[in-house]
Amino acid sequence: MPKPHEFADKHFKDTIFNRIKKEIDARALINPDDVPIALHVGDTWFDLPEEFHQPLENEPWNNRLSRYGDTQGEIELRRSLVLKLANKNRLKISHPSQVQLVFGATGGLFLAMQSLLEPGAEILTLSPQWTILRVVASTANVRLVEIPIFDKVSANPDKKDIAEYLAPYLTDKTQAIYFNNPNNPSGVFLDREHLESIAEFAKENDLWVLSDEAYEDFVYIDKEYMSIGSLPGMFERTVSVFSFSKSFAAAGLRLGYVAAPLGVIATLNPAHVGVGYEPNRPSQVMCLRGMERSSQIIKRLQGSYREGRQAAIDNCKLPYLSPDGSFYLFIDLRERWEGLSDEAKMNRMLDAGVVVSPGEYFGNAFNGWARFCYTSEPAEIVAEAAKRVSLL
Repeated sequence: MPKPHEFADKHFKDTIFNRIKKEIDARALINPDDVPIALHVGDTWFDLPEEFHQPLENEPWNNRLSRYGDTQGEIELRRSLVLKLANKNRLKISHPSQVQLVFGATGGLFLAMQSLLEPGAEILTLSPQWTILRVVASTANVRLVEIPIFDKVSANPDKKDIAEYLAPYLTDKTQAIYFNNPNNPSGVFLDREHLESIAEFAKENDLWVLSDEAYEDFVYIDKEYMSIGSLPGMFERTVSVFSFSKSFAAAGLRLGYVAAPLGVIATLNPAHVGVGYEPNRPSQVMCLRGMERSSQIIKRLQGSYREGRQAAIDNCKLPYLSPDGSFYLFIDLRERWEGLSDEAKMNRMLDAGVVVSPGEYFGNAFNGWARFCYTSEPAEIVAEAAKRVSLL
């Protein structure tokens, strides 16, 4: 790194998402009635759940919010999460000390990479993957090894041997496997047999597993969701990362949680303290309220998102991967977008009146694909957006 006198003034480097926003804002100034439908961010059209604003009986918070709290997170919320993790996820969680509240799932993944892996370590990454993961890994000084898998799972749902895809990429620098399930951006779902294959590979090669479970509540096919950490011999080597952002439509609160053995949590906690000391306490208040009413919140979101998914499927005339879960269609535009620059893709989308996320930002092997988020707007707007995507 340069010394202070060598450090030149810098501007933020525009990503395509920044450029898209600027173009949309500029067009809105010219004609507010003709703004492109923006579905490039994995967001929700819901407001923060009303249940978050409804105090519980005998809330213990009144004299706490002005003071520092527990660096692992408030004990009441962690106790509630222990019950959820043990009963729903079937993890070997029995005590609040095995849970760390973090600054969103993003924060949990960064802490795991930075605290458990050596600098320069390689993470076998089931691709396409969540786009910001590249930034998280780079900041933690580790390297993602992207392995195209979810398109293969979609094309060959009966082939369960994920380890066969992973093995050629294994090196002496490999220390972990990362995947999220159901997948962002593809919507593809890994079932028990897929997870068993990953688990056996991790055990055979003594690897950590970073299991990103942000979309655990959004599976639309008739298969049971399960956490890989619940499989035999896996809890001890799995860092299970969860988010309130998706399950509760609460991305703005920036709160997530990590479940892992006590030794792992004890390793992550000092890094968490060094970054921000403790999780945001007002956010924890709201999420505890949400935990007490989680079934009604999640059911409401699931109903709406199923409608959005169906609207996208009914109106999109392009090929896409199997949308088993999460919030997305991953659309194949390779024939139409071959040879196009970022700028040309962006202009084509803006002219069509709909904006989606170019696939190469989710994996080097996915240039020409695009992620369509069907939860960012109500179903009727999603239907119109899918018609416009079909014209790209």
